[in-house]
Amino acid sequence: MSEDQDRLPLQLGILTASRLLLNSALRLTYPFLPALARGLGVPLAAVAQLVALRALAGFVSPLFAPLSERFGRRVVLTGTLAVFSLGMFVVVLWPAYWPLGITLILAAVVKVVYDPAMQAYLGDIVPYRQRGKALAVTEFSWAGALLLGAPLIGFVIERYGWSAPFFWLGVLGIIATLLLWKIMPPGHVPASRAASLGAVLDVMRQHPVIWSATVYILLIMAANELLLIVYGEWMERSFALDLTNLGLATGVIGGAEIVGELTVGVVVDRLGKRPVIITTGLFTALFYFLVPYTSDSLPAALATLFFVFLAFEITVVGGVPLMTEVVPSARSVVLSMVLAAASLGRMAGALLGPVVWQAAGLAGNTLLAAIATLLAVLVLARWVREGNDDEIE
Repeated sequence: MSEDQDRLPLQLGILTASRLLLNSALRLTYPFLPALARGLGVPLAAVAQLVALRALAGFVSPLFAPLSERFGRRVVLTGTLAVFSLGMFVVVLWPAYWPLGITLILAAVVKVVYDPAMQAYLGDIVPYRQRGKALAVTEFSWAGALLLGAPLIGFVIERYGWSAPFFWLGVLGIIATLLLWKIMPPGHVPASRAASLGAVLDVMRQHPVIWSATVYILLIMAANELLLIVYGEWMERSFALDLTNLGLATGVIGGAEIVGELTVGVVVDRLGKRPVIITTGLFTALFYFLVPYTSDSLPAALATLFFVFLAFEITVVGGVPLMTEVVPSARSVVLSMVLAAASLGRMAGALLGPVVWQAAGLAGNTLLAAIATLLAVLVLARWVREGNDDEIE
């Protein structure tokens, strides 16, 4: 354990950089959904359906939960990155609609395997009183996917075509695989109550709090997807942005998320995870409600989006350390179920978002997002708490 902790800064750096690649592959669809549709020659709704379809990948997360317990974190983390690279090259070699679907689905599968293994590893070696800061560092990769990734991807698409970013993601994925294999300890296989699928089901029966946590995550992610799935279309229609400027505008969201992650690292361990994320969850709902009133002004729209994603990021990232301690002796089970619920929420939002957009416009999407977020906060406040195991440090 002490050797792991001595190497923690380096490990955090490589884990975060690797996760940046995964998140960039997932998040490029949102601002550039219209560009992908134009490149493929299909309606916007058709690409939105691929985004919804990839969310099904989240349901495999509980099936893979025992892997890192049985074979160790390093094997699972590096194996998923290798699969990620192969998945990126599919659409590069065959740039068409269904190959894009395969690439997006593989990227989503990789993420729902990688994230619980990474978070469980940090849960193994970082004391709970310091875990919020460590996990907040890895969450910089989520914001970085927009702050750094979106402008670069917009530039690449505009000059080299819609499939070009996937080539570079695949190459960087190979490099990340090799680096991660080198810096991870070779045999970190923790004692666990969840080394088989049957054990996973037993843990879930014994701890109903896991179900409450999944409902909370499902609602809050569905709410966010309702806005994100129509974000690119809204910005293009309202403000006539080209791809490069759309990428730069999207960087505002990434900047908000960076500030949110820094705030989590400073605040949640001091003030308590639950009080912070309940408060910021309420603010998130309020800001969703305000978004439609900014459609006449790009600066106002970007400012409101900044506060939406600032509050949302604190809520979600601040909740990750809480989720690692809901059932401390079965972290991989909890985190895998949470990711499955997040994927279900994303899928629901991606399917419902374009329908609401056509029927009621942006105001309909954001009103539903606000309501779903308020329900999520209620579930969290009432039913989701840390476990009482002796493992809490």
